[in-house]
Amino acid sequence: MKKRLIFGVVAASVADIEQREILSGIIEKAQELNIDIAIMSNVYNPSETADVYKTENIIYRLIRSDEYDGIILISEAIINLDVQKVILNELREKTVPIIAVGTEIEGFTLPSFHYVNTDDESDIEDICDHLIDVHGMTDIHILSGNFERAVSHKRVSGYRRSLEKHGIAFDESKVFFGNFWLNTGREHAKRYISGEIPYPQALVCCNDYMAYGLLDEFIENCIDIREKMAVIGYEYIRERGSHTPMLTTYQRNRRALGIIAAELLAKKIECGYYEDHLPPRGRIIAGDTCSCGAKIEDIRADIKAAQLNHTYDYLNQFSQLEHRLMECRSMLEFVAECRVAEYRIRDVDKLYMCLYENWYDASENSANMVSYDLLSGGEPLVFNKNRISAVFRNEAAYYYFCPLFFLERELGYVVMSFKDAYTFGHILRNWLKTISNALEFLRMKNDIQFYLQCQDLTGKRDQLTGMLNENGIRKEYSSADRAGLCFVALKIGLSGIYNYGLADNRHIYAVLDAAEAVKQFSGDNACGKINEDTFVCLIRDIPDTDLLAKQLAALLLHHSTYMKKYGLDSFVCAAVPCDGADYAQTKEKCFAKIAEMTERYSARRTQPHYKKLNELRTMLYNEPQITFDSQEVYSRFNGSDGYLRTIFRKCYGFTLHDDCTNARITAARYHLTMTKLSNAEIAEKCGYKDLKYFMRQFRRESGYTVPDYRRIWG
Repeated sequence: MKKRLIFGVVAASVADIEQREILSGIIEKAQELNIDIAIMSNVYNPSETADVYKTENIIYRLIRSDEYDGIILISEAIINLDVQKVILNELREKTVPIIAVGTEIEGFTLPSFHYVNTDDESDIEDICDHLIDVHGMTDIHILSGNFERAVSHKRVSGYRRSLEKHGIAFDESKVFFGNFWLNTGREHAKRYISGEIPYPQALVCCNDYMAYGLLDEFIENCIDIREKMAVIGYEYIRERGSHTPMLTTYQRNRRALGIIAAELLAKKIECGYYEDHLPPRGRIIAGDTCSCGAKIEDIRADIKAAQLNHTYDYLNQFSQLEHRLMECRSMLEFVAECRVAEYRIRDVDKLYMCLYENWYDASENSANMVSYDLLSGGEPLVFNKNRISAVFRNEAAYYYFCPLFFLERELGYVVMSFKDAYTFGHILRNWLKTISNALEFLRMKNDIQFYLQCQDLTGKRDQLTGMLNENGIRKEYSSADRAGLCFVALKIGLSGIYNYGLADNRHIYAVLDAAEAVKQFSGDNACGKINEDTFVCLIRDIPDTDLLAKQLAALLLHHSTYMKKYGLDSFVCAAVPCDGADYAQTKEKCFAKIAEMTERYSARRTQPHYKKLNELRTMLYNEPQITFDSQEVYSRFNGSDGYLRTIFRKCYGFTLHDDCTNARITAARYHLTMTKLSNAEIAEKCGYKDLKYFMRQFRRESGYTVPDYRRIWG
């Protein structure tokens, strides 16, 4: 059970300084209030959709967890329209309170969002007040962002408010729009340098990127901008050391914004309402592009941050982690190598690699994750994929959840916590990429190893599945006591499904999935794959051959990788008693039954409505609970009810009503033997509202009571 409240934070590219500052405030307030924080973020976050990065956004499915007591959305970080849709679809289902940090974005909002933000107008007003009050300037230009964005005009409004407050006329010719990026600053600088625009006393750039572009263009033209005009940026993105002269800029109070968001959310949960709040004000960070001059404490902070980044860049550049991970032959070795290289992640405090239980194959993601502690080791932890608190510690803390993926293959995610809220940096992108690539390499290597190991020197093993081959089954049969022994066969090669060949990975995974069903069915009994399309089991002490065939079919029907690939009518099961006969005789008898059934299946496929009817039957067996609703069943087929019943019986040789019953009983066979559900729960899953009716019908159709059926397979 949860120990504390949990706030989910939905962000993007949390390595960026803007997000890190907001998160520092959220984390500070949450720890003060004894609340856990789970931060979900993609890593690359391109503005335009790139197929190679699509899979990373599956991380936002963690929003589905029911453990959150509230959610904070850093909306301004989500710049990709497709990612906005993904997140919006997930948040639309949530009933917990949601705080959105940043400006409301058209098309990326819900009625449940409660917005908090700094005041862009007041911030720009503060910058202009500084130029007028401290430096006595009256001729001031402003370079804002995209004309079509409301935030660009809000910042111009702050500029205008300051001018008019000081009795200076607002002049639209001194207002310029760009795109919030470096190239806008460069283009604007060229207009000053060429004389197209006269120099003002000062230029306000509505973000640092445009200011840096402007400074860079002046330097490349060997012009000291300080002799021409003052320049002030906005946002303080911590890159002043990479440009000259050192920029005077304005730091939005994002940390305070994070504190307010966490505070308001906690209050909403406690009292049921949001309190009023004032947007936090920022501060001027003095530099050399105005006459204030850079302050030593600010320079020290900038240099310290640059030095730390350089140090970790160096460590990562010369680390041998990639090579060492490529040499790993097992997950145990993989985890050990990650632990040795923990220094690559600055100030990491907790580090878990959480992978789907079946991360190494192409089947649908399992419901469970396996967590490996990459710092302290210990036994792996298995937990449900939506139980985000599984790796939380005893005291309140914050955790970043970032995706592990390789192309379209979702592997899982990494969970990280740090000693310093500012330490999720861009270098982590490379670490995450290294881990993902190495996991894919380990998976491929073990696939090859697995196939090679299956080439048993005794010639008794099938190369693909590792099961006994025909030689192995024959030897098992010859040495077995055949009294009470049954020979069960599963043929999956119907309707030409092997046209794809072994080069088709989907085919390989489907065959492997069928092999898993056979292994489940056989338990401790001998089983094998005796040719490319046939599995055989030697089952003892269950003499009912009809029961054996139907149970194996019931298990295979619940193996989704095989069924999605090849479908309902792609296999037949048969069983015969051994009765002391030799292997060849028993096999021939069983295969005669299979041949008869295969012929019937082939005849079905010649019927004019076979494809549509098979789709209907697939639906019945996938959703047995709807088979009591005749109208629902009939609505899936275009035509009258009577016509459907007629052509169904003509095609299959049994009635639609009988097949509906069989679908329910087949599902019951699976749940009785493969789950721990109660009889009532199984009845409900199979569509029965009356438990007694389920028990009666199961006995009538299977020949066994429900308790007896459980005991047979117990």
